[in-house]
Amino acid sequence: MIKFFRHIRRSLINQNQMGKYFKYAIGEILLVVVGILIALQVNNWNEQRKLRNYEKQLLNQLRIDFKRNSDDLKFNIMLQNKIINSSKLILQHLEDKRPFHDSLSNHFANTVLWTKFIVSEGAYKTIESQGLDIISNLELRDLTFRVFEGNLNWLRQMENTVINFTEDFRQGDASRYFTALNPIVIKDGRFDDGWVQISDYSKLISNEGNKYKLYLNTVINETKILLKITKGYLDDNEQGVVKIDSILNFESND
Repeated sequence: MIKFFRHIRRSLINQNQMGKYFKYAIGEILLVVVGILIALQVNNWNEQRKLRNYEKQLLNQLRIDFKRNSDDLKFNIMLQNKIINSSKLILQHLEDKRPFHDSLSNHFANTVLWTKFIVSEGAYKTIESQGLDIISNLELRDLTFRVFEGNLNWLRQMENTVINFTEDFRQGDASRYFTALNPIVIKDGRFDDGWVQISDYSKLISNEGNKYKLYLNTVINETKILLKITKGYLDDNEQGVVKIDSILNFESND
């Protein structure tokens, strides 16, 4: 091809057709420029295609994290409801000065239970290292940041408040009332009911049990706040799954 163009140029020069030569030379330059632009456009298209495929991989991984988070949060919500319901039941039982019976043992154990959310964030760590703008959808980008930064920090703060308060009681005043205090044992996502041994039940229904009753009131109120935050955080993660499904299904139909 290059030899062909050279032959044309030499032929025009030999024929002393300089006007045509210059026109031809300009046309040849334009042809080269167009060729370069096309090559750059093809290369840019290939890079965009690679980036889009990489984004799809990250979104699939992110969806898995959102789903795992949702499953763990649902489990925590179930336990938080147990804590609240058992604490209410025990508090009412003590205030009414009802006698103890064995069926209360697991409810007593639930009053010293706490939850800790285990976050799945492998995909987010990768996205964070690449830059959040690798997620092209602005709504999903904002939601992802909210889940793994702002709202997660808020959830952690409330979890720690409940955990610290509960552990302070277990390590301190609990010995006034219980000789053994064993909360739920969780294994592989399943749990066995806890149990207690009460040193002197009469203390709990008398004024000597006021500290425990105050503890129960506080646990109920603080766990209710945590439950509300956990439900909101669950909603964020479930929205993430729905949003990614929408994006991937839309792109697969392009």
